[in-house]
Amino acid sequence: MSLKRNCRERLFSVIEKITQVSKYVIMVVDPSAQQVLSMICKSEELLERGVSLVEQIDAKRNRLQDFDCMYFLSSTVDVVESVLEDFKDEQNAMYKNVHILFTSNVGKKNREILDLLATSDLLLKRMKTCACFNIPFFAFESRVFYFNHELNLYDFYPVKDSSILADLALELLSVCACLKSNPLVRYLNSPLCRKFAEIFYNSVSDSNILQKSDGKDEEDVLLILDRSVDSSILFAHDYSYQSLCYDVLRIRTHQGKQAKPAVQHSVGSTNQGDDAPHTVRFEITNNDQRKEVKKATLSEEDNLWVKYRHTHIQDVNEMVKNDIASFTEKNAVAKIKKKNVLNPNEALDALRSLPQYETMIEQYWLHVYLCDNCFQILQKKNVVEVGMVEQDLCCNVDNYGKELTHTKNSKNVVSILSSDDYQQEEKARLLLLYFINYENVSELDKARLIEESQVGLLMENFIHHFLSLKIHCDQYGHLEKYAPEESSSTGSKVSHILERNRKKIKHYKDVAKNAKYELSRYEPNVRDIIVELHEDTLHRGQFPFVDGNRGSSQQVKDQNTSEGKKTNVTRGTVWGFKSIERKDTQTGSRKKIIIFILGGITFPEIRQAYELSEQLDVDVYLGGTSLLTSEVLFQQFRRFPGG
Repeated sequence: MSLKRNCRERLFSVIEKITQVSKYVIMVVDPSAQQVLSMICKSEELLERGVSLVEQIDAKRNRLQDFDCMYFLSSTVDVVESVLEDFKDEQNAMYKNVHILFTSNVGKKNREILDLLATSDLLLKRMKTCACFNIPFFAFESRVFYFNHELNLYDFYPVKDSSILADLALELLSVCACLKSNPLVRYLNSPLCRKFAEIFYNSVSDSNILQKSDGKDEEDVLLILDRSVDSSILFAHDYSYQSLCYDVLRIRTHQGKQAKPAVQHSVGSTNQGDDAPHTVRFEITNNDQRKEVKKATLSEEDNLWVKYRHTHIQDVNEMVKNDIASFTEKNAVAKIKKKNVLNPNEALDALRSLPQYETMIEQYWLHVYLCDNCFQILQKKNVVEVGMVEQDLCCNVDNYGKELTHTKNSKNVVSILSSDDYQQEEKARLLLLYFINYENVSELDKARLIEESQVGLLMENFIHHFLSLKIHCDQYGHLEKYAPEESSSTGSKVSHILERNRKKIKHYKDVAKNAKYELSRYEPNVRDIIVELHEDTLHRGQFPFVDGNRGSSQQVKDQNTSEGKKTNVTRGTVWGFKSIERKDTQTGSRKKIIIFILGGITFPEIRQAYELSEQLDVDVYLGGTSLLTSEVLFQQFRRFPGG
């Protein structure tokens, strides 16, 4: 089941019911609801379903008294007051009839909203619909969602206001409702996850949004995690196409005024800083041989993006060239003009004058631009050299499969930090990976390394503030889950966190020997968690059930059904996974695993959701309070209290 498609179909169903009885309809949205809407559908799709116009509620609008108005709004008092302003004068009302759809539930907390609506006689006379659409989240992709909150990572460590968690619980409840799932609830046994899991469970009990389990969704599981589950993935470079584009091209993930990037780079002729989330600008050459700047949204509407997004950048580069060559070969005119030139830019030039291919040509131009600029920035910033040290730090195994010593790792780190060939951002990320993966590093040694790196005050503050949260001190990945007796205390000696997880070290040795790309050996911890959750081998002490009764019945069921049936999940070729999903007809009845991470999710973790859905034959959904990149974190910590 595609979360995004399900949300879209729900929206269209409501709209079509309204447009069937109203001849002329416009839609008015507030900025927050507009973001939710833009994630679900395109403006053209609304027009096709009878919506003549979409306008912002805070913009100057023309009075259209022959039109019915469909207000698509977030549940806030100020937005409702703006609606009332449209009907304060009966003779000069903005619209004929009114349909109000709230993105989220208008509950007890927002009683004032209901009172405002109930006391407006002029509005009530025209109101035909007032309902809760119940999609207060961003359906980013078919398997991915995140929330529209201005919450920073540090706001969770610690949480100062539990009402924040209550709001998040209601939004997560809406996600489960959209997925038509009433799942078992498990959580990482940390204070934050335990508290949130209890709040969420109580929200389910107090609400009738989720249908009571009839046994069909008894296997569905919601697992609540926080960012302590994996800190390294926040800073290690990832070279899959989607991850790399968002990272090095500074593509925005959230709306709002974005501060000046923490580190500037001049490669690339377009500036992404002021664009809408998930939007890029790129240059094409038009028929007049002039450069023209275009905008594109990176979404599942672009089939090429879906095809490439979870593939290694090196493979994408070849795929783009081959796809363009194949595309031009199918057109006789282009073939004659191309004269067997294999350069993708020249091949696209050959097709430029053919209007029937305009949309496809723009798509190819976009991906040529993205690939070219990614490679240019990687080269300019010497990321490859840093990336090798990053992988060694995170895996504690080199690219030949040899386990590394602290002396070797620290020597490699210092060689990067002391060089002028690397930018401050790369050094700061490397420092954080070192401090995250090594225990018992003294404050004196930390200060010495930071000073030697010359990262500047901004990055130095970022490092100190992040470490002060102590998120990395409880990382799941270093725990020895399989054989506790093998684990030994390291005392005050500087040691790698994986020294207490010998099976993980062995795994990374195998990965190094079989990996197609040396810079892509480290795996997000969430991968192991999802596999173990699916196989019912996930530690019930570290990841307990909220409802012990449902969990116990599930355990008996799993023991009866899983004997002799064990999914063999191997890494295989690192990038052998195909990102194109199976058809919904094949996946409609599959078990659902919903992973929710307090603090935010990353693009490498998103890739795991798609990869494991394919390998395990389950529907894995990943969501979080925000969508994180290193740049998002840099900007968040600029606002660190007292910083």
